[in-house]
Amino acid sequence: MNGPNSQGIDETVAHFLKSFQKPARLLVAVSGGGDSVGLLLALDDALKTGGFSGFSLIACTVDHALRAGSADEALWVAALCARRGILHVVRRWDGPKPEAGIQARAREARHALLAEAARSHDADAIVTAHNLDDQRETIAMRKARRSDGVGLAGIAPATLLFGTHWVLRPLLGTSRANIRGYLKGIGQDWLEDPSNVNRNFERVRIRVEGASEPTLRGEAAEGAGQAAAEVRARMAREGAAFLSREFRAVGADLAWLPVRAIMSAMDDEAHWRALLAVIAVLGGRAHLLEADAGDRLKVFLASGRLSRMTAGRVVFDRRREGLYLYREHRGIAPATVAPFDQTVWDGRWRVQNLSGTELLVRSAMDEAALGSGEGDVPMGVVRRAARSSPLVLAGDTQAGDEHFALEPVLAPYDRYLPVFDLPLAQAIAGLFGRAPYPAPPIP
Repeated sequence: MNGPNSQGIDETVAHFLKSFQKPARLLVAVSGGGDSVGLLLALDDALKTGGFSGFSLIACTVDHALRAGSADEALWVAALCARRGILHVVRRWDGPKPEAGIQARAREARHALLAEAARSHDADAIVTAHNLDDQRETIAMRKARRSDGVGLAGIAPATLLFGTHWVLRPLLGTSRANIRGYLKGIGQDWLEDPSNVNRNFERVRIRVEGASEPTLRGEAAEGAGQAAAEVRARMAREGAAFLSREFRAVGADLAWLPVRAIMSAMDDEAHWRALLAVIAVLGGRAHLLEADAGDRLKVFLASGRLSRMTAGRVVFDRRREGLYLYREHRGIAPATVAPFDQTVWDGRWRVQNLSGTELLVRSAMDEAALGSGEGDVPMGVVRRAARSSPLVLAGDTQAGDEHFALEPVLAPYDRYLPVFDLPLAQAIAGLFGRAPYPAPPIP
């Protein structure tokens, strides 16, 4: 199967398959483009000739229904898979499409559909064809936005999707030209996506500019990305150790940092990033605190004032014994949960309705019903934090525990968890009483 310029594809795929701890059922995302077709065929040939017993493939094409001809492209992939004897499924993004931010919304829809297909077909992991050119372009895009440090880490080799399936990217070290050289060598064509030449999209502009200015996405960018990824992984480990050593959670609505650890959090970048992740969880926000808000928080903490401030929907309550953090009691909207359904409330709690009656979830609000303090936590802190905790109602009365189930949501990680951040996410899961995230199927 080796053809001109194909050196490395076979070896890369074989190494990828050998790295699995046990045989796996892999759902491969295939659009029909050269990258994904090359990945699918290389995997298929490896399984047929390389002695990887117990492995199996499913190809999944997501039809975004954004332009004429997308359904025909899915049929083209289906025919290719039929010739190869590969199971192929199609998932379609139905419904109205947004006028703005279409690429981001399409990516979210694609991920949701791939995860659903993986669940439906008992896949152990999802595999995508992101490659070295994609990596360099991503780092260049982030650099153009003036990101630095961990912001330049680029595409992770593995990302946990919705807390259930790892998305694996075995071709991140393989160039696009190499993939296409492999396809030409075996006489396999592919489809070209018209959006790849649409300069309205940032990635296309970076790609075109990079062709005339290689430093924008060449080896220098790749090296910077690799260094940033290593720093990000190290910081996640150090941040996890800091949380395990210093933080304490009271339920899932309140956290406490002792006085001795406040200066450490401010002075150590890994500790600070860990604190920002906890803040995002308590605030129900998928993104870390913005730089300006973070700077204001540092000024407040450095002052040593026994007072309170709010940022990122979180109250920072400074007491003599340390810093308490809890969700501010503002902007918390109620939510209904249909019978035997579930919803995420306030970005912080997953509420599952176990009954045949519609439930209402709102903040507790009524201090008089909150009871006494929690151990050595001041009563005032407990009451303020509890005002933002979930109260589940069936009609006008509080629902019994048998009618619902609550699980804390870790907003920065429950949708997308890059493997760089896994140690930190695991520490936060333990802090708030969540089960650990599943480990990736490969080291």
